[in-house]
Amino acid sequence: MMNIKRILTWAGLTAGSTLALLASPAGAAGISFAPFSFSTDFTGNNSRGNILLNSVTTTDSATSALGTSYGSFELVSGANIIHNDAWRGGDTGAASSDMGREATIGTRQEFATNASIVASLGNLNLSSIIDTEDRGSFIIDLFFAKATDRFFFWERGQNSKLLVQALDDAGAVLAEYLLDSSKSDYAGFGIDTHEIGYTQKVGAQGLWLNGSSTNRLRVIANGSSFNGPDFKVAGAAVPEPATIAGTVLAASAAAAARRKKKAEAQA
Repeated sequence: MMNIKRILTWAGLTAGSTLALLASPAGAAGISFAPFSFSTDFTGNNSRGNILLNSVTTTDSATSALGTSYGSFELVSGANIIHNDAWRGGDTGAASSDMGREATIGTRQEFATNASIVASLGNLNLSSIIDTEDRGSFIIDLFFAKATDRFFFWERGQNSKLLVQALDDAGAVLAEYLLDSSKSDYAGFGIDTHEIGYTQKVGAQGLWLNGSSTNRLRVIANGSSFNGPDFKVAGAAVPEPATIAGTVLAASAAAAARRKKKAEAQA
């Protein structure tokens, strides 16, 4: 009997610790998340098939230069499931891997694993997503190969919320933001996945990490208060220093050539 009591007490403390993570305090002084709007350029017009991301362009100047385009992305390269409600059939569980009913890029798996999350988010197919049951709760860390300060989110249905935390290398919270997809802009396409079975519009929202950058996001759904996100996320790729230097040199050479040509024309 004593052993059973100890096991139950330990299980209760473990569950309490997991749920406490859902209310982690937002983070470092001077660092914050700020939302921004963007448009999505994509290839594909079949809501059941692959919708391939080409580029995004910012459409407001609140936190990012108006009209800035990004054509290279940091994709999810690793995942760590801290908590995910167990799937026991039907509409139970929380996060699962989902994809377009006729898509060829992505994976489908009801009880998500670290590997299936990477398979869903680590590609440019916007119909390859993480689907969440409305009453489900999860805490998942997502890793990117390189740090960035801009993240692009797409959410199927435009009817849910997702808590996003930026973490430092030690796992401390730098900043957090509760994304509300009902306030997102229509991304210009809809998707029809295995989990839903009909086409729903997809919304787009961006988050700018003001004052820092990170290669690690923690995403949280809480079935009792903010729930049901069906999402895709990618980060803006940061150019390598050599690439930046090469771009500057090329621009300088082009400007010098224009000046020389103008001088020759005036001679």
